[in-house]
Amino acid sequence: MTIYPEADFARSTPEEQGVCSAAIAGMLRDIRDTGADIHSMLIMRHSRLVFEHYFAPYTAETPHSMFSCSKTFTSMLIGIAQDKGLLSVSDRVLSFFPEKDVASPSDNLRAMTIEDLLMMGSGNAQDTFPAMREAMGGPDADFVSIFLNRPVEYKPGTHFVYNTGATYMLSAILTRVTGRTALELAEEWLFAPMDIRGATWETCPRGVNLGGTGLHITPRDMLKMGMLLLAGGRWKDRQLVSPEYVAAAQKKHIENRSGDPNQDPNWAAGYCYQIWRCSFGAYRADGMGGQFIVVMPEQDMVVVFTSALGGDIPIGYPLRLIERWLLPGLDGPEALAGLAAALSAPAAREKPEAAKGFPFGRRIEFGAAGRRAYGPNGPKLYALTVGEEAVRIEQDGGTVEAEYSWGAPKLNAGPQPTGTGWTEKAVLSAQADWDREKGLRLSVRYLGEPLTVRFDVKVEGSAAHVRVMNTLGGVCGLEGVVV
Repeated sequence: MTIYPEADFARSTPEEQGVCSAAIAGMLRDIRDTGADIHSMLIMRHSRLVFEHYFAPYTAETPHSMFSCSKTFTSMLIGIAQDKGLLSVSDRVLSFFPEKDVASPSDNLRAMTIEDLLMMGSGNAQDTFPAMREAMGGPDADFVSIFLNRPVEYKPGTHFVYNTGATYMLSAILTRVTGRTALELAEEWLFAPMDIRGATWETCPRGVNLGGTGLHITPRDMLKMGMLLLAGGRWKDRQLVSPEYVAAAQKKHIENRSGDPNQDPNWAAGYCYQIWRCSFGAYRADGMGGQFIVVMPEQDMVVVFTSALGGDIPIGYPLRLIERWLLPGLDGPEALAGLAAALSAPAAREKPEAAKGFPFGRRIEFGAAGRRAYGPNGPKLYALTVGEEAVRIEQDGGTVEAEYSWGAPKLNAGPQPTGTGWTEKAVLSAQADWDREKGLRLSVRYLGEPLTVRFDVKVEGSAAHVRVMNTLGGVCGLEGVVV
């Protein structure tokens, strides 16, 4: 039973909106084959709902916990409050709670603003919400005082820490300036105009909505929020949130790279105002377990997932479905032509940020024990040196040098000795890529021959772990030393 006006969700076939049905089918097969616990998947393009699916026992009417997707709703309430002149994102957090007893407030606490809370740059070194949760059983637990009395180790606005307690403070500020809960404000400012019904939002013992978690709505309600964001805060004929605030809310305000070379790029693309940037140009509301409202302005799309992910299947799995299946399947023949062009003439790119810690120019030596053939027909590998623009391969058949490009093969001039035992000379091309799991991936191709050699190189201190794949020789793993 559809309980929303048809005008809110005008339907269309995927192909009518430039979405390939086979791409959506690929997403569903992927879900089936991996056993991923996806609860719903909705796809809207050009303001038309092209796909809506619920996985048993879930239905369109089943409310779902938003977890941290709640944060994006809180952010929009802050934007509306600012539009109404009730507050400014530049206001100091302490100014809203002058009666609170704070033991020796630090300069960092005094400097903290609403904007710092929005961008997860409060200056706290750890999430403050666990301390609030510990006090949840008390009948009069004062979450605001708990937050204000936590250490603020960093200058606000300079250090990213995902902090659900900071979002609680946004909810508490909304209640302080209006005398109403975040849910009551959402009902008036957002939910009633958008025909979102039956929402619930968990509270602290003092009745303040948690802000950063605890909102329960349906997937269709999530889609409406995505539509509101995509439209710059406009719903039908009403501007619910100013376009200036929505633009600011989807802009990267703080760096969130962890320094871990294996960090998922979608959690390292920047953080906005209670919104994450995606590595593929989109932005999203993001909740624990795989709750997503993904807004894709370049494609004029909104994609919604509810899920129960974690453990064997990471919570970012739905984002990978979008990248692997949906994006390549847009715009039919145009997408096919573009993909074919990208494969036939890929464009070289800058060295990835994640690769900058690799020891370029350092020689990786393989000791006597490692000087074994990589595959039964491959030459023995003595050393490998990956420079900023070229690779040098020292092996028992001679030394091979090839210039490379990032993300695209670079054709080297003229045939040169190959040192392979397969063919004496060949024109070489080489390409470097970065894989968050495998590290540096370097491919050397011998033109006109069925021969490609790929090196996957992971470096940990002075130790190098190298997986070598030779299409004519097989696969092996080598241990080396960086000198």
